[in-house]
Amino acid sequence: MKTQPKTISIIIPAYNEVNTILECLQRVISAPKCGLKFDIVISDNLSTDGTREILEKLDKPNVKVVFRNVHSGKGANIRSALEHAKGDIILWQDADLEYNPKDYEDVLEPFFQTDADVVYGSRLTRAKYCKVFGPLNFFANKLLTWTANVLFNRIFTDIETAIKAFRREVLASLELVSDGFEIEPEITAKLCKANLNIYEVPISHSARSYSEGKKVRWWHFFTSLWSLIKWRFIS
Repeated sequence: MKTQPKTISIIIPAYNEVNTILECLQRVISAPKCGLKFDIVISDNLSTDGTREILEKLDKPNVKVVFRNVHSGKGANIRSALEHAKGDIILWQDADLEYNPKDYEDVLEPFFQTDADVVYGSRLTRAKYCKVFGPLNFFANKLLTWTANVLFNRIFTDIETAIKAFRREVLASLELVSDGFEIEPEITAKLCKANLNIYEVPISHSARSYSEGKKVRWWHFFTSLWSLIKWRFIS
């Protein structure tokens, strides 16, 4: 059995989430965390809708805000936040409220009960509530996950989930480089190649529409697919 964690850093990559950022932060602060001491790192990716101004006024204990000077993709934003995350466990949470922080204890439990190095919160098991959304996004996620399973001989159900938790030393060892949404397949590929102990638990999911601010686009399927192939055979 590995050493049980005592602290957790929750990172929140944010870009143009003026309508959700404060509610997200409050939910993260209030969420049960298995008794772990926590800190929160928000990285703003040069927002232009007022999110940045809200964060500039933020003054909460245990919350650090990183203001990026260049707008890049989600991967670059996550990596900026990771530079300031010092907890035994590092968990990331999107700022858009699609993911419910009330699921944290389910995600954290394997670190206390098993030999977990990493835990994925899966949206696609249907074991918890899941908003019914368009088939294209669903099948794109399923195909990417199926591809990862074939390439790396695994049984993932949802590699694109934005709720992932890691032992800090494990995440540091991955040496992430992706700037965009392809950071998700990069993580999965590197974890599998390192033969680490990866667990999945079901989580709830309330998908939002593009009119509500959803940012992933159709071409990200192809960049993510290429990323899986690249990290399996080339890099």
